[in-house]
Amino acid sequence: MDGVLSVTELNRAVNETLMRDPVLGKVQVRGEISGLKKYPSGHTYFTLKDSEAAVSCVLFRGTAQSVRISLSDGMSVVLFARPNLYDKTGRFQLIVSGAREEGIGDLFTRFLKLKEKLEREGLFETSRKKPIPTMPKRIVAVTSSVGAVIRDIIHVIRRRFPGLSLTLIPVAVQGSGAENEIAAAIATANRLHLGDVIIVGRGGGSQEDLQPFNEEVTARAIAASKIPVISAVGHETDYTIADFVADLRAPTPSAAAELVAPLKDALYERLEQLSSSLEQACANRLEVSSRHLAYLAARPVLINPTAIVERHESRLALHRQRLVSAFPKRMADTESRYERLDEKLHAAIERVRIDRYSQLETLAKALEALSPLSVLTRGYSVVKRASGAMVMSAVSLEKDDKIDIVFADGEVGALITHSIGDLSD
Repeated sequence: MDGVLSVTELNRAVNETLMRDPVLGKVQVRGEISGLKKYPSGHTYFTLKDSEAAVSCVLFRGTAQSVRISLSDGMSVVLFARPNLYDKTGRFQLIVSGAREEGIGDLFTRFLKLKEKLEREGLFETSRKKPIPTMPKRIVAVTSSVGAVIRDIIHVIRRRFPGLSLTLIPVAVQGSGAENEIAAAIATANRLHLGDVIIVGRGGGSQEDLQPFNEEVTARAIAASKIPVISAVGHETDYTIADFVADLRAPTPSAAAELVAPLKDALYERLEQLSSSLEQACANRLEVSSRHLAYLAARPVLINPTAIVERHESRLALHRQRLVSAFPKRMADTESRYERLDEKLHAAIERVRIDRYSQLETLAKALEALSPLSVLTRGYSVVKRASGAMVMSAVSLEKDDKIDIVFADGEVGALITHSIGDLSD
């Protein structure tokens, strides 16, 4: 039928139109890189997005060598590319031939700012992280109720420890408002005491898909949880804010389930080993105690205890008799020694008294020889003025001065009738 195109013809026609278009044949597009993956083939696939739209991009191995910058999630770039409609799937994409870096994208900038803020508050500190219980009785999963994540968690728990309690709190794990649902679910698990450990996660995805786990409200809820929280967003290479705040990070939800669900068979095996070790230890202890008891039973003290008691009583009586006999002699010796010491003490005291008295007499005689009164008895006298001042020289006296003359047996007054100066005249 004329005018009817096959799918292949349509896709090829669109591609040819794009290639011939003077504007769209080769374009420069500005945006933020997200969900970048490099495959073993050398080809790199990612999404270029802005606040309102996104487009798939591919950088083939042969062209990658000419790109001078290393592409990464969150990078803001200008791509040199050719629009293309992939024939087999009808998927529109950009085939990249070059790139120029323009800076860090908005989401990544927000990520870095929030990470720095929470790190300053100490929410990433190892000291505040709670230990994960090794034998939890109840597990809480905060994730989507549909999809592979919850199925994988259930499968792992049933395989490792059948019968272990699992409570699912279903939430949206991507899209607008998902962070509020996640935060509310964590708070509910704490308020109702639903479990011993909480797994919060999803099955990987692009940076936009993981954004709820990079929001502050999610981080605050994890930090405030009294129940230990394991973050498992299924993205082994990149960390989210939730990973930093959580008490433990698991690369995938399945790995988180492996961490919290002990292997029941291994526990039984370990229990049997411990039981066997305990039985062996008890048997060994019993054998050692039996041998020791037999050794004690063969000792004389247990064969004839009365004889041993009598022997010790005899020794005790002998020591008592020796003590009684020795006591009077010891007392007499002590009294004699005391009397000798007392005599020596009195003799020593008397010698000291006589020596001190002799020294005192000598000092008294020396003092008496130096006394002014003693000098007066030898015919000397002391001359004083009427005021009481001592007269030290005849030159200091003048005619008609009144003086007192002190003798050994008394004192008389005198009047100077002439001075030394009068005699010289």
